[in-house]
Amino acid sequence: MITVGLTGNVAGGKTVVADRWRDAGVAVIDADRLGHAVLTDDREVQQTLIEAFGTEIVDADGSIDRVALGGRAFRSLEATARLNAIVHPPLLERLDREIDANRREGHRVVVVDAALIFEFGIPEDLDRIVLVTAPREVRATRLAQQRGLSSERIEELMAAQMPDEEKVDRSDYVIVNDGPIELLLEKADAVLADIQGEVSKCAGLD
Repeated sequence: MITVGLTGNVAGGKTVVADRWRDAGVAVIDADRLGHAVLTDDREVQQTLIEAFGTEIVDADGSIDRVALGGRAFRSLEATARLNAIVHPPLLERLDREIDANRREGHRVVVVDAALIFEFGIPEDLDRIVLVTAPREVRATRLAQQRGLSSERIEELMAAQMPDEEKVDRSDYVIVNDGPIELLLEKADAVLADIQGEVSKCAGLD
């Protein structure tokens, strides 16, 4: 089995690639879903977040308001690092369990879909890293048009993430999303075919 980290900064096109691979029958683990589960289920994490970011991140029903949390946690690199230190350890435990479950089920390729895969510090635990990237101005336009975000909020989101330039050299595949979606899908298919080809060679199926 090959484990693949699929990553990319906000509005780069990573989710489109993840959906394409999922539709092709590949096992894709959504790290954001696991993070949401940690915020929902882990009482210790909830209490630690409240202590770190204040009661303003608590919703009316007592749950963590992810939007409010993001507004506070992504204001600075220091605040983002504080959030990561709290949430990442239990998230990674859940991720390891899901990877093991997929291995037992016989999946030949398992993809971890995570925007913060480098920030998680787990590339060394994965066999391949695929980065989906797009020019900064293109991503900013998408965020403004598709999500209605202000320029200030866009800058906050981008500043809270490691620049793509720092991720390129640490990635095995780089998919540049600077054209129509059809081109992005073609590139995604080509990368997946290459990875599946590696698996077949390792299994002696060629």
